[in-house]
Amino acid sequence: MDTLNPPFLVARTSSRRALNRSFQIAVKLVSLLALLAASATGHRHAAAATGELDLSAGRRNGQVQQVTTVVEVRGKLTVNPDGQDVRRLPMEAKAELRYAEKFLPPATGASVTTIRHYSQAEADIRIQETTLKQSLRPDRRLMVAKLRNVTSLHSPSGPLTREELDLVETPGASASLDLLLPGKSVAVGGKWNLPDAAVGPLLGLEAIGQQDVIASLTKVEDGLAIIDLRGKVSGAVGGVSTEIDLQGKANYHLQRKTISWLALQYEEKRAIGHAQPGYDATVRVRVRTEPASLPPELADAAIGGLATKADAGQSLLEFNAEKAGIEFLHDRRWQVMVDRFDTVILRLVDRGDLIAQCNITRLPPLPKGEQLSLSSFQTDVEQTLGQNRGQIVEAGQSQTAGGLRVLRVVVSGTASELPIQWVYYHVSSAKGQRASVVFTMEARLVERFGHIDQELIDSLVLSSSPLDETREPQPAAKPDAKSARRNESPDPAATPR
Repeated sequence: MDTLNPPFLVARTSSRRALNRSFQIAVKLVSLLALLAASATGHRHAAAATGELDLSAGRRNGQVQQVTTVVEVRGKLTVNPDGQDVRRLPMEAKAELRYAEKFLPPATGASVTTIRHYSQAEADIRIQETTLKQSLRPDRRLMVAKLRNVTSLHSPSGPLTREELDLVETPGASASLDLLLPGKSVAVGGKWNLPDAAVGPLLGLEAIGQQDVIASLTKVEDGLAIIDLRGKVSGAVGGVSTEIDLQGKANYHLQRKTISWLALQYEEKRAIGHAQPGYDATVRVRVRTEPASLPPELADAAIGGLATKADAGQSLLEFNAEKAGIEFLHDRRWQVMVDRFDTVILRLVDRGDLIAQCNITRLPPLPKGEQLSLSSFQTDVEQTLGQNRGQIVEAGQSQTAGGLRVLRVVVSGTASELPIQWVYYHVSSAKGQRASVVFTMEARLVERFGHIDQELIDSLVLSSSPLDETREPQPAAKPDAKSARRNESPDPAATPR
């Protein structure tokens, strides 16, 4: 029998067996692939049949995105400088922002912290015939954004100016876009109500009174879920009421699981506040986000030592009246009403309530070697009060960390039959540079005012100024309801010599 099985027949038989095994394996692979294909087809058909998509956020700690935001405003600014006649001034503005943004732990939820580096931050503003330009200083381009009901921004590099803060606090806050998502599967045509926590950052509001903004999934195309936004919102900024009629669209990127594009258009009517004008305007907002590589400015080596929580100094705003030679830091609730060559007037507004007014006036220098004594300052204050019946309840002398000599007198009295408290300061430098600072408030608001006056005084800096005119003292005035609505106080607080 061996003669019937030569070596080539054995080899051919082995090859046939190998081919049979390969064929069997191939058949099993084809069957398996067919099952997988059928399963995938079934899932696709099921998804197509239900039209449901998982619209959940997919942020990760350390994720970096490039954000481009454009905000355009056109309408009428409303002011009533005399407290009676309302004036409407044509205005238009356009702000363009571009920044890299890194998400810090935790990257999702109602509490989000990001750190940004701005490569562009500019705004052009036109009010009637006046044109203004705003931009970020190069050393303030690094910014920390915190989202917790509202979006707050500060620079770890130092205090911002009011203009810089207004420039970067825009509607459509990028860190809050995930809040527009329902966080669950939604069928095409499905709708969901946006929570207040999403609507506030979306429109740059600090408080929501009532809102009915509805989001709906309208269609899916090219890997994007198209979301429609519509509704009306009643809210407030700084205690000032505002009404908004909103329309918008958002693109949800199915692969990245983030909103990659947002466009809003809304009509807003904002009331006139104690320290801010109102307006009736059309606002357009466009936000685009896309994945980005980590820029050197946001690398761990660059930001490792930076505190993401704003300290007392970083949360303050800085103000510099160059012509008057006056610089200081102030609480964000202060609004500058007047910035003249020799006088700065501010108002403190807290949750819509006018708490106090501050008048800062640059005084001519005293003769070389002379200083105003505390007793002389008290006499000046008493003479300044005039018919406003008042009594000095406190007086003292101190020195700021910057070396300025400070005289302080507190007066309790009445004006227009209303209990008032005045806090008078005389601030002077070793070079003879001087300024008068007067805080005025109703007696019932003293506790809410706290020690905000000392915060401003401690940061005050006096520099050289061309001013050399002598100013006569004027009667102190309370910030009454009528003058509170004016852009400029008609009765500035007293200015003791």
